[in-house]
Amino acid sequence: MFGKRVAVRVAGIIVRDGELLLVAHRKGRDVYWLLPGGGVEYGEALDRALRREFIEELGVEVDVCEPVLMCDSIDPEGKRHIVNIMFRCAYRSGDYALGRDRRLFDYGFFRGDELAGKRIYPPINDSLVAILANRSHDFYLGCLWLK
Repeated sequence: MFGKRVAVRVAGIIVRDGELLLVAHRKGRDVYWLLPGGGVEYGEALDRALRREFIEELGVEVDVCEPVLMCDSIDPEGKRHIVNIMFRCAYRSGDYALGRDRRLFDYGFFRGDELAGKRIYPPINDSLVAILANRSHDFYLGCLWLK
């Protein structure tokens, strides 16, 4: 998937009753949290990719709104470079349920005070807390990598 190419990952920010939606992934015994989303396929528009990913991961349809965060994730060992573009989204329809991808582990809605201790990739915890609190935040967060 990566090689010497830049991958684009889109993700959605959904807030319900003051809580942020996150999806847990498991790799071996390692569990980490992400905003729902995934890779953009060649020829696929960003909003279409994000709508597809929400259906695949959680079985729900969303409206994709404005972009609110962006960052690079560049592996210091040179194995991958991901451009992360995060959009505000609005729930449209469907019942939340984990998709069939074997990496999907759990999902949930979390308050701002619960985000500080979560292992979130990329490490955008502070920005997500600011979004939940309707505080200003940087749009482009630079290069973020967390092992």
